[in-house]
Amino acid sequence: MIATIKTALNTQSISELIEEVSTLLETGAGCWKVEYKKRVLFLVVDEIHDRVRIMTPILKEEDLDEDDLWEVMEANFDRSLDARYAIGDEVLWSLFLHPLTDLSRPLFLDGLDQVVTLANNFGGSYCSSDIIFGSD
Repeated sequence: MIATIKTALNTQSISELIEEVSTLLETGAGCWKVEYKKRVLFLVVDEIHDRVRIMTPILKEEDLDEDDLWEVMEANFDRSLDARYAIGDEVLWSLFLHPLTDLSRPLFLDGLDQVVTLANNFGGSYCSSDIIFGSD
């Protein structure tokens, strides 16, 4: 049996990966603003708390009607996988949160895609991928 070696990402490897797959708009210590698949994404690495956050704004909280609020809450239950809808700083976001020490390249890239897909599907299917939890 061949053992699979899982290589976790770190701040440096995430920085290199971001530059490889997106257009860098701004950068700081452990944070990036990028364009990825025609959306602006914000990425934050917090090594002390072992977290990575990938997020993109969708709309201002004041523009979110009650029906959409219910849809995003239901979507967080069964139509979003690792990405989620969240409200912060008076903005509705699509975001992906994950432990840094357990984050692989494929999972990071999938997180980027899910964040973009979830944001793009707001007002439609509210899905982060083709998979819906609990469906056939």
